[in-house]
Amino acid sequence: MIFELWLAFGGLHLVLTICLSAAFGKYRSLRNSEKPKLSIIIAAHNEEENLKKLIPAIDNQEYPDFEIIVALDRTTDDSKSYLASRKNIKVLEIHKVPADWNAKKYALAEAIKQASGEWLVFTDADGYPSSKKWLSTMSQQIDADTQIVLGVSPYESEASFLSKYINFEAFVTAYLYIGRALLGNPYMGVGRNMMINRLFFNRMGRYESIKGILGGDDDLFIQQHANRFNTRVALDRQALIWTYPKKSWKAYFLQKLRHLSVGANYKNRDLMFLTLIHTTHFGFFLLLFLNTSQLFFWPMLLFYLFIKLVSYRFAASKIGTHINYMLLPLVDMLYAVLTPVIALWSKLVKDIPWKN
Repeated sequence: MIFELWLAFGGLHLVLTICLSAAFGKYRSLRNSEKPKLSIIIAAHNEEENLKKLIPAIDNQEYPDFEIIVALDRTTDDSKSYLASRKNIKVLEIHKVPADWNAKKYALAEAIKQASGEWLVFTDADGYPSSKKWLSTMSQQIDADTQIVLGVSPYESEASFLSKYINFEAFVTAYLYIGRALLGNPYMGVGRNMMINRLFFNRMGRYESIKGILGGDDDLFIQQHANRFNTRVALDRQALIWTYPKKSWKAYFLQKLRHLSVGANYKNRDLMFLTLIHTTHFGFFLLLFLNTSQLFFWPMLLFYLFIKLVSYRFAASKIGTHINYMLLPLVDMLYAVLTPVIALWSKLVKDIPWKN
């Protein structure tokens, strides 16, 4: 009975994996040549050192018409002085956040009020573009029906195992939301790399319906307003926004608590999809280790890992990133265990800290 249940968990998880990977094969870049004006929106809280890396990288973009708007959220460092030394940057200072607003959403909302571009380009201060063609590659995906463009933001891979795990976890997150978007069911994006048509954003009520929720400035807006017709994805090595991994497991767990706590506000269909893929993943490894003495489990495990390797490698080639395939068995197992554990933890913890 345990073997049959294990096969069911593993088989269903692999079917979902194969379907998502197949979706990446359908991706075609539009290569639109139009260059609408872009407003790059950044909310920053004591991010002086990160801004010193990000702003020059944006200034060097090979794109004809864009503006940078930075909302400084209750900063106590010298971010304002640094930005004052740069040209063509609109800077807003946020000194107080209304009680019914989440701090980051309020900063973003205030910055957007100053935007004059046709499209809003969202990124975070702690990231940087992978190339000088980031903006042009993202804008190429715009057509007459497009209102939202979802990009990918991988993590730098450093020497530590934590860094390599975070890099893998970020890849799987992108694999899931990009794959679903390509299948016609967009359910989230990442605020470090996303474009939204400004008129559409305002017409949809901006952040009003989610302004008090911790986090979710990116995925909850996508939850409410993205669909198969108005959403496209940008897959290209030149369209990535790289960011830096946390330096400690504690910092990583707190970050994941914040991210996963937002999931309670997802649509039922998306919650069902995520529950199914994570439950089958967790169940596969749990039943495996309950029966490690059974020799017939190991050939099936090798088959499972082979399918995962091929699927992930194909998707990574489309995204323009890479993962450490030698570590795949270990990080895949750890991801299967940690994700449901942290998700459950996020439902039990009432006060989750937020840096803003």
